[in-house]
Amino acid sequence: MKRQVLNRLLAPHISSGILWEILKLWMKGCKVVILDIPLLFETKMDRWTNPVIVVWVDPETQIERLMSRDGCSQEQAQNRINAQLVLDWKKSEADIVINNSGLLDDTEEQFQEVLKQVSEPLTWKERIRSRDGLLSIVLCTAVGVLLAQKNLL
Repeated sequence: MKRQVLNRLLAPHISSGILWEILKLWMKGCKVVILDIPLLFETKMDRWTNPVIVVWVDPETQIERLMSRDGCSQEQAQNRINAQLVLDWKKSEADIVINNSGLLDDTEEQFQEVLKQVSEPLTWKERIRSRDGLLSIVLCTAVGVLLAQKNLL
């Protein structure tokens, strides 16, 4: 309960901070921005990301790793997991899934493959939403307005 209240209070501030950082990277011309957001769906930030990549792990491995990393009991680990949306549901909502149940090398290999995939040339819709596409639209609109004012169209 306390965690939910804390998340509700902090989520808007964290989300706006993330969006501000994305905007700064976009203005610098970054082509790919990778966000690590554990509560992506809970905070509804999945609406602003494309593609949504979920790093999935089987439940047994998830609990083992959480207990090992944080030195907590199985019950504490399970409670922490239960505080989030079910990972299988997140997996079903993802555009891309990385299976993290195996070795770190396997996960790294999958990540490199995903990185290649998201670095491919943009579709025309993605291009329009990109920094370069937006600048092209603004430039073409400005030229069109100037030509129209001069009755050259």
